Amino acid sequence: MKTSDTSKSNILYLDSGSGIGGGQRSLLLLLNRLDKAQFTPFVGCLGDSAFAAEVEKTAARVIPLSLPAAHNKTDKVKRFTFHDLFEDFRQLQVIFELHRAVQRHTINLIHANSLSVALLGGIVAKINRIPILMHKRYATSYGILDRLCERLLHRVILVSEATRWDFASAEKQTLIYNGVDLDAFQASPEEVATLRAELFPDAPNTAILVGVVTRITPEKGIHFLVRAMRELKGQKDVKLLIVGGPYFQKDVDYMGALKQEVTDLGIEDSVIFTGFLSDTRIVTSLLDLVLVPSIIPEACPRTIIEAMAVGKPVIATPLGGSKELVTVGTGILVPPEDASAVAEAIATLATDRERLAAMGTAARDRAVQLFSSEKNTALTETVYTELLKTY
Repeated sequence: MKTSDTSKSNILYLDSGSGIGGGQRSLLLLLNRLDKAQFTPFVGCLGDSAFAAEVEKTAARVIPLSLPAAHNKTDKVKRFTFHDLFEDFRQLQVIFELHRAVQRHTINLIHANSLSVALLGGIVAKINRIPILMHKRYATSYGILDRLCERLLHRVILVSEATRWDFASAEKQTLIYNGVDLDAFQASPEEVATLRAELFPDAPNTAILVGVVTRITPEKGIHFLVRAMRELKGQKDVKLLIVGGPYFQKDVDYMGALKQEVTDLGIEDSVIFTGFLSDTRIVTSLLDLVLVPSIIPEACPRTIIEAMAVGKPVIATPLGGSKELVTVGTGILVPPEDASAVAEAIATLATDRERLAAMGTAARDRAVQLFSSEKNTALTETVYTELLKTY
């Protein structure tokens, strides 16, 4: 199926997220960078979502769809429940919505941003005989759903080696790390100074600021950071920022438990909850150390690549894609669920400013080499071109 303008191809992006997580931010960046002389983007998503509102700010056209809601991921290995699966299949009418959208907008290729929409989009792609690819943004297993999805897809874009399917052919899988706009993500010294004064009006400028910038949820392991701060209680020059907000009810409960633990441990002066901040570039630039203490494998945490983009070392757990991103020269990997190891790593770098600065420089260099949005977009467009020529 071709468009009337044979020099351009229509791409339908599918995303089921209602909020703005790492996967959605990556997709938004791709939409902004996409070569509009070659490709016309459409985005199928929840029409009344925060994500849809952000898509409206790009050149892409929003197609409202009755997509399955994001799953409440609670298990460290299996990332769905049979209840989730039942709810997904209850909404199979979205297949008909997708089919109509493909026909109406003469779609040439479908790009799915998650597994659930890849399964639905794969059926529609087969009906319309157009190619479909999926951005695989998860490092844990969905078992039989993974194998079923792989059969429907023509290509999979991996965001790290940790996301690779062992049972799928290498030819079908292409590694493209997430990208970041290396220039636009920089914050000015004035912006950083203003935020620091707002958050820490009484703290000396010599204080080391460490922090986590993420959705507040148990699998992120933030409670181990709180416990690490208890072990660092004697070091008045270390402050912890917890940046982000909850999504599911369990996350709201978790946020409450974190705040209570901070109070119980008597470390209120060392920990600040900022809540959700839409402009993460300023707070990431403000931090001296970025912390990613996840207790489940993450595919390619944007927090890490954004930290490296602004020249900040990272302390992370060696799970999923994190162990690929963080090297000896750019940060420290610590065992998961180990508050003492986190505290030791923070103390090591907080007392060695020269090493901290050197790691920051190396982190920025690594970001330039691997994580530029220009490189990410160009590689993705190459995949589009290959698929469009083949199918």
